[in-house]
Formats: sequence, structure tokens, C-alpha cells
Amino acid sequence: MGRSRIAETLFSLALLAYPRAFRRRFGSEMRQGFRAQQRLAFGALVASGLAERWAAMVRWSFFPTFTPHLYEPSGRHFMFWDTLRADLRHTLRLAVKTPVFTALTILALALGIGATSAIFAVVNGVLLRSLPYRDTDRLVNLWSNMTQEGRPRNPMSPANFLDFQRMNTTLDGLEGYFTFVTPRELQTDTGSEAVFSVLVTPNMFNMLGRSAAAGRTFAVNEPQGAVILSDGFWKRRFGGDPAIVGRTLPVSGESFQVIGVMPPDFVFPYGGMLGPSGFTRVQRVDMWIPIQFAGPHALANRMLTQSGQIVRNVHWFGAVGRLKPGVSPQQAEADLKTIAAQLEQTYPTTNKGWSATVVPTMDQTVGSIRPALLILLVGIGCVLIMASVNVANLLLARSIAREKELATRAALGAGRARIVRQLLTESVLFAVAGGVVGMLIMWWSIRGLVALAPADLPRIGEVSVDWRVLLTAAFTTMITGVLVGLLPAFSSANVNPQASLQDASRGTVGGARRRRARAGLVIAEVALAVALTTGAGLLLRSFVSVMNINPGFETEHLLTWQMNIPDRLTSANDRVAFYRDFFERMAALPGVVSVGGTTRVPLGSTSVTTTVQIDGRPVPVTEQPEVQFRRAMHDYFGAMGIPIIRGRSFGAEDGLLAPGVAVINETMARRLFPDQDPIGQRVRTGPNATGPWTTIIGVIGDIRHGGLEVVPEPEMYITYLQGPPVSPFIVLRTTGDPAAFAETVRAEARRIDKDLPLYDMRTMSTLRSESVATRRFILLLVVAFGVLALGLAAIGVYGVMSLVVSERTREVGVRLALGAEPSQLLRMIVMQAARLAAVGAAIGVVMALAVAPLLDSQLYGIGSTDPLTFISVPLVLLAIATLAALVPARKAMRIDPLAALRID
Repeated sequence: MGRSRIAETLFSLALLAYPRAFRRRFGSEMRQGFRAQQRLAFGALVASGLAERWAAMVRWSFFPTFTPHLYEPSGRHFMFWDTLRADLRHTLRLAVKTPVFTALTILALALGIGATSAIFAVVNGVLLRSLPYRDTDRLVNLWSNMTQEGRPRNPMSPANFLDFQRMNTTLDGLEGYFTFVTPRELQTDTGSEAVFSVLVTPNMFNMLGRSAAAGRTFAVNEPQGAVILSDGFWKRRFGGDPAIVGRTLPVSGESFQVIGVMPPDFVFPYGGMLGPSGFTRVQRVDMWIPIQFAGPHALANRMLTQSGQIVRNVHWFGAVGRLKPGVSPQQAEADLKTIAAQLEQTYPTTNKGWSATVVPTMDQTVGSIRPALLILLVGIGCVLIMASVNVANLLLARSIAREKELATRAALGAGRARIVRQLLTESVLFAVAGGVVGMLIMWWSIRGLVALAPADLPRIGEVSVDWRVLLTAAFTTMITGVLVGLLPAFSSANVNPQASLQDASRGTVGGARRRRARAGLVIAEVALAVALTTGAGLLLRSFVSVMNINPGFETEHLLTWQMNIPDRLTSANDRVAFYRDFFERMAALPGVVSVGGTTRVPLGSTSVTTTVQIDGRPVPVTEQPEVQFRRAMHDYFGAMGIPIIRGRSFGAEDGLLAPGVAVINETMARRLFPDQDPIGQRVRTGPNATGPWTTIIGVIGDIRHGGLEVVPEPEMYITYLQGPPVSPFIVLRTTGDPAAFAETVRAEARRIDKDLPLYDMRTMSTLRSESVATRRFILLLVVAFGVLALGLAAIGVYGVMSLVVSERTREVGVRLALGAEPSQLLRMIVMQAARLAAVGAAIGVVMALAVAPLLDSQLYGIGSTDPLTFISVPLVLLAIATLAALVPARKAMRIDPLAALRID
């Protein structure tokens, strides 16, 4: 290609900077002139010609008034960018002239956009962002399905796990873990410190696709004695010391060598992956330890029976698998159910009635909170719509006030499209300003939400602003700007210039069409407010029902904590002696009423279940009833305030050498001994148990153990004197504020034994509050949305009725001049507002009835069609709308008839 051809191509590209209309009119002439110039002189002349035209275009674009024009942009050749610049300049002038209107509009949009973006950030961080593993969508959790009792997500036994791992054909890998956190003691120079560990099969980290940030992860055949630390524990306890890899840590009487530290974003397992049983309610993981299926550590971790066989009849194993490419979770579940059926045939004694359930790991992690977060997203979406409706009403009112100006523009030749474009530019510019302010609101809101959210809310620590959040905020801003401006823009574009100018001269503005549009917006706003507030009312009534539940024990003046007894106390006699001294010294503290302990504290810990054999009722193992199993220590029932219904509690006579005794709750007595006195009945725990019988000596009242809304299950207690635990929960009843006793208790514990770590210390009132923390968090946000919706509805009614009074000033003056009473005008305006609110409320009730069933999973004690809520919310909104209309109505009463008639 020659130099002249290249130059002509470059010139054609340069012409693209000019408007299309200009190119159509002058492009051919300019190309001909360029060719003529090129023939005369190629180099410097061409360059200067291009530079001159580019400079002229730039000068004209920014300073059209002071720049010699290359062409006159008039009529059909009017430049788009010049029009846009003029619209922006006009909008900014109007914004400066009406600062109150501008501030209200931007603030309303900022609140809506900012709050919506903040809630979306939470939804994104919890539900949409991938888990910190490779190919999260291919990860699944495997559970045992107890078909006879309808419990599809139970842990499995170690032996069953190994069979699933060996026999499956749909997974690239299946790794196991203990479904509970184990508290251990880290020995330090100053005593002992509680640390929390999870046991995993050695290949777990490789299967998850994660490597260590420092050191390495477990090898497939990793020997006992290796440990991997979490990033948080490494930084908190060792100050992020890079030399930690290779160090040996003394933990619970054993030596563990640190082989690696995981990255800061690594979490395993999430709370949703843990099972119903465990030794502590703490879910923090400080270290991971490899599982051994053979040897002394396997026996110590109860992986083996006394005969050396891997345990099959006790279930505490969880499993995570990676689907093979192209395999769905449903196909994997079918494969694993087939294996479960084969195991049921092979091991009928232990596997009868056990199948398999496969759950995508993301669902397993966040499934419990997903419905609540989606409710929040819908709720804040309604608030955004209401804020947009308010802004649309404001813009519509301003367009009516500017009708004379717009009519004059139309009369001077401005087309409908030109007016629509100008008004849409205004609304989009307001939305952009609202979006910028909304970003600040979003940042603050996210920080507030993360701070207020309960600690056990899944993945709340992973909530942050990423590209999805920013893109959603930008999209919401632009869509909101366009939508809020459409109705005012098209309404104003349809004006008849001649009629509008004549009407304006008589002091009236706005036609019937725009009055109907305003009324429609108010009705929509009220309807959304009723629907949203009804949902908030249902959740509030449900929360009140939950908080009114009697847990079966006294939560006031009760302090609770967990502790690990020293490792040196290996025999039952040593532990019993230690506990006797411990309880005596704690009970002797000033202000202490009573003290006791248990292996599972209500409202704040996991549960352990066991099957029960009843003396004289031989039944197959698979038909033996299942009960929750706990130990009671010292004066546990007295300290908790749990009543003894029949029989007696444990006493000093129930020692290690005495016959086994048990106390059961009312539910167990009712279900297992419906027509008998349970006192004196004998039971044995565990499948295939052949040990001595345990005699029931007492019946206690039911308590709510798993949560306030969880129905009591059969429970059985044995005394700690006949089986002393190593990590008990202690409960201590006081005469005053239990929190004030915390330091006294810690000091006494150090005096008893410096290697006695106390942790997870809280009052029982705090535990009760934390048991409903997620429910309360969701409720507070939805109620806040409801209150905001009521406020927006009130503002909408007030704004429209104020505009109505302003528009009808002349009419009001005529009525007053003809003898109308001011009270009649008050009634007329208030009734007009009430009619709009009534129509909106009726529509809102229908909407609420349609969507309320979606709240069923969040409700307790009431139905989704609760009459009290569905009646009270519309009445409250009608009252608010009436009050909002009173201010403009009273203004109408004070209008001077003569002044109103002189308006022109």
C-alpha cells in the first residue's frame, strides 16, 4: 500500500470523529480537498491539515460560542454531544436554583441505592461468591440418611465412610472429617490454653484444591504427630512467626510438629458442615490433625472397637466429595444410595434403615440462611421501588410546575423526543449523584451489617465489596435513573403547548392524565408499604412467640463456661476427686447459690444420642428407641432450676461402685413408659449393649435444649460420679449479676489448678439471646425496612396532597368565597388521601396474601395469614396516610379567597 493510500485511510479514520450528519454533508468534499492537498505537498501539509481540523473540532466541542465553527449545527444536523452538554448544563443550573428539591431527590435515591447495594453485598458474600476451594460447584457433602426417622443428614460411621470411599463410581475423591470441634490444651510457660481442632483424613486439603501458605499440607499417608495451623491462630498465638513450620507444640499431653499454615481465606469446616454432636459449641478451628484408622491413636479417638475392628455402629463422620466431570449431585446420590443398600444387606445389625444423602457443599454451607437473605433482598428491593416512586412523584410535580417553560420550548420548535431526552437526562443525573452518595451509604451499611450480624451467620466474615457489588450498584443506579424519569418525561412531552400556556395564564397546571399518574404512584407506594410491613409484622409476632417460650429452666442469674480438666487426671477416681474439690470450692464463693455441670448445656451446645434397650422388652436393634444422652454433675438440676417431677435426683450414694442410675425427662417417660411408672424401670444404652442395667430413679421437667423453638426430645442423664467427663460445661447460679462473677471464678480456677483453662464463659441470658440471634438480626432489618416503607408512604401521600392543594388553590378560593366551611375542605382533602390509601392498602393485602407463604420457614407460633397482622397493618397505614394529609389540608383551610382568585 502506497504512502498516499495510507494517508487517505488515516484521514478517513480521522473523519469518524465528526458527527455522522456532518460527514454525510461535507465528507466527500473534505476527501477531495485532502487529495488535492496531498498532490501538492504530502508531508508537513497533511500533518498540519489534520492537526488543524482536530484542534478546531476540540475547540468547538468545549467552547462553541468563542470558536469559529467548521459548520453550523442547526436543525437536523444538531450535534448529539452538544445537546447532551446543554442538557447537563441546564440540569445543573436547575439543581443549584432548587437546592432543597435536589437534596431530597439525591438523598432518597442514595438511601435506596446504597441500602440495596449493601444487602446485595451480603447476599453476594454469603450465597454467590465461591467457597475458598477449587471448583466449588463440583463439591458435595455426603450424609447418612436415617430413613426410619426421616432424618436425611446424619453423620456416618467410620467403617461406612471407608466403604463409600472405596465403592463409589461417581466421585473423583471422597474425604472424611469429624463433624465436631475438639477442645484441646496447649501447654505454655504460664499454664494451659484452650485450642480447638478438627480431625480430617490426610488427603482432605488436596481434594479441596488448597495448598498451605507456609509449609505443606498432609501427605496421603501422613503419620500421627503432624498438625496444620489456621492463619488466625498462627497470627494470634505466634505473631505470624514464619519459623513456626517445623516447631513442636505440646498439645493435650502429646507432641505435634507444625508442618504448615493455611492461607487467611481458608475455612474448613463451615458451621453448616458440622453435625449435631460434639464436645463444645465453639466453631473456631485453630488446627487440623490427620485421622488415623489404625494404631493407638485410632483406638484413642474411638475409631476402633476393643477387638480392633473399625467402628460401624456409631455415627460421627462427615464426608466431602468431588464429582467426576459431567456427574450431577443426583447421579452421585443414586450411586451412593446403591452402595448404602448393599451395606444394609451386608451389615443388617448396624445398617438397617440407613441410606445416603448428597448435598452440594454450597447448599450445605449456607442452606439454612438462604431463605432469610432472599427475604431481605426482596424487602430492600421494595424499599428501593418506593424511594423511586417518591422521586418520580417529585419529578412529576416539578415537571407540572415547569409546564409553562416546557410548553414554550415546544411552541418554539422543540420536538417531543427532545423534551423527553432533556427530562431523562435530569433524572439520570440525579440518579448518578444518588449512586455516588449511595456508595458511601453502602460502605457504612456493610460495616454495620457485618458488626451487627450474629457470629454464626454463615460466611458473614467473607462479605466485602467486589466487582459484582460495584456492577450491581452501577446497574441499579442507571436503571433507577431511567425508570424514575420515564413517567414525568413522557407526561410532559404530551403537553399541548397552546392549551398549557392558556391554562397557565389562569393559574392552573396539570391535567387529568397527570393527576391519575400521581394517584397511581401513591397507590403503588401504599400497596408496597402494606405488603412489606405485613411481612415485618408477621416476623415480629413470630419473634415475640419464640421469646415467650418457657425453656424449662431459669435463665436469670446463671453463669456458664466450659473447661478441660488436666491431662494428668487419667483415672475415673482421680477425676471424681478433682470434681468434688472443684465444686466445693466454687460453691463456697460469696454470692454463689449453687453450682453444677453437664456434658451438654441447653441452648448453647450440641447433642449426643444413643439407642436404649428396656428391660423386659426385647426388640431388634433397628427398632430400639433413640434418646439424647447427657451427664449431670453435682447439683446440676438445682443450679439450672429444672424441677424434679417424680423420684429423686443424683446423690453422693450414687458413686463409682454403686449400681448405675439414671434420671429421664417427661418426654422420655411419656413415650417409652406411657402406661407405666418409669421409676424403677431398667435400661441399657447403645446397640448390642450387654453391660449392667441402669435403674431410673427420677423424672425431671422438659427443657428446650436445641433451641427455644425446638420441641423437647427424650433425654436421659447419668451421674458424673459413674462416668466423669473431661470437657464439661459448668453452671453457677448467683445472687447478683452473673457476669460480675467471671473474674472471681477465673481466679479461683487458677488457685485450684494453673493448668485448668476456662473458656466460652457467658451468662445463660446471653445464651438465650444468642440462640435467636439470627432470627433477631433478620427481624431487625425487615422491621427497619417496614418502618422506612411507612415513612416513604407517608411522604408520598403528603407530597401528592400538597401538590393537589397547590393546583386547586383557585378552586379552593372559589369554594370559600361561595361560603364553604374550612372543615368541609379539610374533610374533602383528607378523604381524597384516605381513598388513595384504601385502594393501595387493599392491593397491598392481596400482594401480602400471595407472598406470605414464602415466610413459613421463618415463622413460629403463628400462620402466614395471621388475622391480627393482616387487619392491623392496613389500619395503621390508613391512619398514617390520614395524618400525612392533614398538613396540606390545614393549609387549604387557611387560603385567602381573594388572594386565590387573583392568581394569574
